[in-house]
Amino acid sequence: MHRLPIIGEILMRMERRFQRGLAGLAVLFLAGGLAASPLNLKQSIRGEGNSANALQEGQLPTALLEENALEELDLAREWDFDQNLNISAEGLFTSDFQVTQYTLQYGHDYEATQWDFGLTYDKYRIDVRSPDVFFKQEISSDAERKMAQLNLTHSLNNRVVWQGQTGYYDGFQNFRMLWLRDYYRQVYSIGGYPDVSPRGYQLGTQLRWEYLPASGYLEANFSYYKDWIAPSAEDGPDGLELGRGVIDSFAYRLASENVLSPRLRSLLEIQMTDTMAREKRWGVQGSLNAALGESLVLRVQGGWVTENPVSELEMSEEFEAFFAGATLEYNWTDAWLVSVFGRYYRDEGEFQNSLPASNAPPGLKSYQVGLGTRWVGEKASVKITAGPYFTRYEAADSDAPFFEDLYKSRDWAAVQFAFSMQF
Repeated sequence: MHRLPIIGEILMRMERRFQRGLAGLAVLFLAGGLAASPLNLKQSIRGEGNSANALQEGQLPTALLEENALEELDLAREWDFDQNLNISAEGLFTSDFQVTQYTLQYGHDYEATQWDFGLTYDKYRIDVRSPDVFFKQEISSDAERKMAQLNLTHSLNNRVVWQGQTGYYDGFQNFRMLWLRDYYRQVYSIGGYPDVSPRGYQLGTQLRWEYLPASGYLEANFSYYKDWIAPSAEDGPDGLELGRGVIDSFAYRLASENVLSPRLRSLLEIQMTDTMAREKRWGVQGSLNAALGESLVLRVQGGWVTENPVSELEMSEEFEAFFAGATLEYNWTDAWLVSVFGRYYRDEGEFQNSLPASNAPPGLKSYQVGLGTRWVGEKASVKITAGPYFTRYEAADSDAPFFEDLYKSRDWAAVQFAFSMQF
């Protein structure tokens, strides 16, 4: 484990270094300069005995040199760690919905142990524009979500690495949940729709095994999620009836990453999510990075997800989703890279266990294209991407036309900025 020296130890080191004589100062001058920091000063200002002879000969006694070397090695080990800082900002903007996210992450690496701590801030702004028959007036809402996450990684041996994760958030998971909360507040204001405080936490663990030296890796993950959400609401025989407000989920993931050749690297993942009162959701996704030349890299991704939900109100069809994407990046200069990317997503409509069946999002197709640029320095990098993002929903449930505003096809502008630094 890494031990940062306490103030007392630092002061003691400084005092010992100042007490060894002028011999060391002379040697430093002969070597071509004087260290700027007292922590780097190897010798003292109290000349004694053989130090004068050492001055004249331009060298130190062997025993003193060995002592200094051992002390410097010990100090170097104490401060032998790397730090990294990541800052990102991204946003989705359309005429009536705006979503922004800001993330700050700090990490620390020391020998076999690394940790990083991240803070994320999301901001939602929405305008509710459903027909007047369902809303007394058009409204605008603002909401935010704050999230903190801690990751700890430790190498158990040369081949096996363990990682633990924990996180907590306070606020709506997405802008859709905020829209539904505002809808229920207006429609059931007389019935007393309660004030809600969405929040949740996550616990997870992972093992990564290097089964082929520097070319084959196997990962196994387990995660637990607990979420407090804005519950659905309906008029019942005994007044307002609320849907489920707490959701527990378990996620299991198995992944294999392989270096197929000097120019090909692949990743294949299988995940199963078990959410309370729902059927299990299975997903498969993969990616392939290919070096097409010395300056050109192609990255492709794709995946498929399926679930057969069961609703207490009515039997709903099986949920399926598919996505694919590709990024082409060109190394323009030693430091600058430019890229073009595209992504496609399609599903047949989703069922949310906390909402009535009529609230389920209808089928969706989305498209995104964009341009990006990246600057990579010796210890820092900056990335900027921008482009349009299109969402195209199928017709909403005819029995619930008041959700047409939420599930309306929209054209978005998507932007992202990211900064990373190691020091």
